[in-house]
Amino acid sequence: MLFPPVKESNITGTLVFTEKFRVFSESTDEETLRCLKTVFGEIYEKGNILISAEIADKSEHPEAYHLEICGIENSVEAKIRTSTYKGFMRALFCLRRMCLKNEFFTGCIYDYPSFSVRGYIEGFYGKTWKTEQRLEMLELMALFGENTHYYAPKDDPYHRNKWRELYPQQDAQRLRKLVDKANSLYVDFYYCIAPGLSMQYSSEDDLNALFSKTKQLYSMGIKNFGLLLDDIPSDLFYKEDKIRFGNAAAAHVYLTGKYYDFLKELSSDIKLTVCPTSYHGKGDEKELTDFAGKISPEVSVFFTGPDICSKELTVRDAEVFYKNTAHRPLYWDNYPVNDAEMFMEMHTGPITGREKELYKASAGLISNCMEYFNCNKLPLITVAAYLWAPEEYDPEEAYCEAVSFLFPPEEREDIILLSDHFRTSCLKDENSRIAGEYFSRASVLFQTGNAEEAIKTVGEYAEKIRTAANRLRMRKAPVYQELSRWLKKFYLMSEILDLSLEVLEGADKKRELEHLMEQYNESATVLTSFCFREYVESVLGIYD
Repeated sequence: MLFPPVKESNITGTLVFTEKFRVFSESTDEETLRCLKTVFGEIYEKGNILISAEIADKSEHPEAYHLEICGIENSVEAKIRTSTYKGFMRALFCLRRMCLKNEFFTGCIYDYPSFSVRGYIEGFYGKTWKTEQRLEMLELMALFGENTHYYAPKDDPYHRNKWRELYPQQDAQRLRKLVDKANSLYVDFYYCIAPGLSMQYSSEDDLNALFSKTKQLYSMGIKNFGLLLDDIPSDLFYKEDKIRFGNAAAAHVYLTGKYYDFLKELSSDIKLTVCPTSYHGKGDEKELTDFAGKISPEVSVFFTGPDICSKELTVRDAEVFYKNTAHRPLYWDNYPVNDAEMFMEMHTGPITGREKELYKASAGLISNCMEYFNCNKLPLITVAAYLWAPEEYDPEEAYCEAVSFLFPPEEREDIILLSDHFRTSCLKDENSRIAGEYFSRASVLFQTGNAEEAIKTVGEYAEKIRTAANRLRMRKAPVYQELSRWLKKFYLMSEILDLSLEVLEGADKKRELEHLMEQYNESATVLTSFCFREYVESVLGIYD
């Protein structure tokens, strides 16, 4: 019942409340009470779930916690022991997830995350999220155990194109809201700045502009920064830089050193992450090692793995990166992002292809998101589950948990049928699994002379798709608005399936079927795998 799975447990039973429940505490500690109110919000008032907390300095994982729950019927006491408020918040979020499902265990658990750095980055090309959406995502990811957010929207002009300019008051206020929200959730907020398109590295004026901008950001409460040098020319542009540094790697080493020294003057506990211009490959590329091998080992280094969008991330690759750079890679994982050449794909499947022991060889993992805010939630919940407990991670189980959390019961089967066709991505996951099973079964039945049973099998699937397509196109929730392009093609798929059954049953509608299939194939929106087209082609070939 616990999701993600926990490290140690001694669970003796389960509880389901049959009446309205409220969460409260008799603690007088201000930070304890603030955490409780932050996590439980509207259900925090004197009631029937009593939370007691013991927060004492101990030498254990900084986010570890012990949680014991005892009680009967509609009265529960939850005892939390931890060494930090970070650990306390993780325990509270575990309880909050149980509240949302109304499923409580009795007994005790001990839990902590495997990956130290677990988070997401708004680093895609496309329409940026609204402030309210960013606040919502911070809460959702904290709920499922993530502890880091990198702010790097490409369409925020003050992040990239106008990096020298200070934020106007209104924009600064919006950014401050995000910082305050992250701090309240014990989520590390990183502001990323990307000066590489126009910066003259040898210019004191440009350095001072970067420092001045950073001082403004620091005044907002930001204590973690990202220096992004990706997606820029690999050659130096200014004559002065060419004379002084010779190559971009040397210039970037200089800039990173100067910036890190400046940050440490602001505060000794500031953290810096840098994304090099060479950010993918085997981990031994000269441009990468000339840069990452010469900067402070305290600076984290982003790396996307073997490819920009990597199918797999392995311990062996991470070890090669460390050997050549003296840094453990902090993975900038380009999933579920679907910008650039992938804009016709929709990535809502679970994360796969990341080794179970990757946390032992890496600094952490940060997921790059899609511009489709609501569609991100499905895959990101699975990423959070993997990062918390990778050795117990099951992609399909995590995906079903995410669906159950995000969608009401009457929508779950429909969204699973639709998103069965969204497995096409850099992960190369098997697309259209459910459809493939139906069509494979029907093909075998046709080939063994059991046409009636084959038609019945296709009909069963066609009815599911027809029903789902009709219901989904009527839904008004934001997630379905984001999916409108794919829903349109999904509905066309349902029409093709129905018409194919008429052809199989003897109707003279082969030309109509061909016409609909032409429309389907002309649409660049990526949906079903080859199994659907193969099935339709076999139907069209029956009477040749």
